[in-house]
Amino acid sequence: MTYLYQQHSLKTAIDKTLQYLLLFTSLLFTGWLQAEPAYSKVIEVTLGDYRYMPHNIQLVVDQPVVLHLVNVDAFTPHNFTLKDDSDGLDVDIDIPAGESVNVNLMPLFAGSHTFYCNKQFLWMESHREKGMEGTLTVVPQHQENGAAKRPLQQQTDQEVE
Repeated sequence: MTYLYQQHSLKTAIDKTLQYLLLFTSLLFTGWLQAEPAYSKVIEVTLGDYRYMPHNIQLVVDQPVVLHLVNVDAFTPHNFTLKDDSDGLDVDIDIPAGESVNVNLMPLFAGSHTFYCNKQFLWMESHREKGMEGTLTVVPQHQENGAAKRPLQQQTDQEVE
């Protein structure tokens, strides 16, 4: 058996590295690689004692936000459900007792939506029936641009503390 061995100089290695760097940079600036929106605004929402704090949340169209959901109860799991088929909303995330979850939202149109906890223990009242719900209101930046309704984009990132 014969093995082909090629010796590469340091100059060849540097040239290859520069070529890859140039390719990556050109892809980045031409839009082929698009970074996700910067979720710089964080709103902490505490879940506990069968309520959300704050229970009224206001967002602005086209401004990304992170909802940092923190379950402060030691034993009771909770949930954050935000559903509205007409507006394309479908958030349904469980938050175990003593843990937190991040939900990245990009509100794309104005409107008002109810969020709630869907948990229920056997035949008892559900958490929502005990008052665990709130309102998420999305307001326009200045004025609506007349654009068609677009769904609220969302991502979730499970965190274990």
